[in-house]
Parts: sequence; C-alpha cells; structure tokens
Amino acid sequence: MNARSYRFLAAAVVIAALSAGCQGQTNSAGSQNATAANPQGEANKTLVKSFMDQMAAGDTTKVDSLFTDSFVDHQTMPGMTPGREGLKALIAGMHSGFPDLKMTVNDVTADGDKVWVYSTMSGTMKGEFMGMKPTGKSFSVDGFDLVRLENGKIAEHWGAQDNMAWMQQLGVTPPSAGAAKGAKAKK
Repeated sequence: MNARSYRFLAAAVVIAALSAGCQGQTNSAGSQNATAANPQGEANKTLVKSFMDQMAAGDTTKVDSLFTDSFVDHQTMPGMTPGREGLKALIAGMHSGFPDLKMTVNDVTADGDKVWVYSTMSGTMKGEFMGMKPTGKSFSVDGFDLVRLENGKIAEHWGAQDNMAWMQQLGVTPPSAGAAKGAKAKK
C-alpha cells in the first residue's frame, strides 16, 4: 500500500467511526435515556414554557410563584422597573398593546439549572405600547432566551431579539438604509 492509500483508508475509518457514534446518539432510545437522566431539566423546560404561555395570555397572576424574590432580567425594556413588578408591568403592557400576542417555542433545551429557548413572538399592535400609538400593523420576530432557575423558580433571564426589525415591522421606525435601497432596487 502506498501513502495515498493509507491516507484514504485512515479517512474512511474516521468517517465510519464518526458515523457510528452519531447513529448511536440519534436513536429514540438515546433520547429517552437523556430525558430519564435529566428529570430536573424536563421540569425546568415545562416551567419556562408554561410561563411563556402565561405571558402571551397576559396573565400576571403566577409571576410571584414562578420567579424568585430576587429575580433579575438582564434584558429589560427602557424604563422598566427591575424584578417581578417590572415583569408584571411588561406583561400587562405587551398584552394591552398586542392583544393577539403569540409566543411559539421553536426549540428548547435544558442543562442543570439553565433552560435555552428559541422562540418566535408575533402580534398586531392594536393598543398603545411604551408610549407608541397603535399602528394596526403586525410583527414577527425570533428570539433566544437563557433562563436560570433556582429551587424550582426562575432567578435570571438573558435574551436577544431583533428589536429594530420589530419596530420597523410596526412602522414606528423607518427601515434601515440598506433595506430601503433594496426595496427601491426591486421596483
């Protein structure tokens, strides 16, 4: 065997080993074992998804039972009061401004005391929101959230979403220069 044949054989062995390893990780028995091995992670995911449903419905009644007294939101809206009281005000304001607010969980995973969520938030601005008059326009933005739980309650939240796209879709912020040029070029 020449050096080229050895390299080809070595590459084939590595690919076969990786394929075998990946196949073992993707079967349903492996997924069930992961779920059984992480019951706290599953409970944490359920709690976070439940809160998102309550937020979309405008329900602030469960905030005190789902969040720690010292809850910290690292992604606050301008002018938002910190902690649980600020969260309640945000939920009420969101529901008032967007009565058809919908939050769709696209993917969720948990590890230890942390839950990661990829979601889509959408709605129609039918009421005032953060001092902005209703536009009647709809929006849809994706978001990523990281939630840390402590003793079965949400203790911290970090999040990221495209707020500029959100405001542009509502018509309260003009489109960016690049978007405007693209729109003109399509005409």
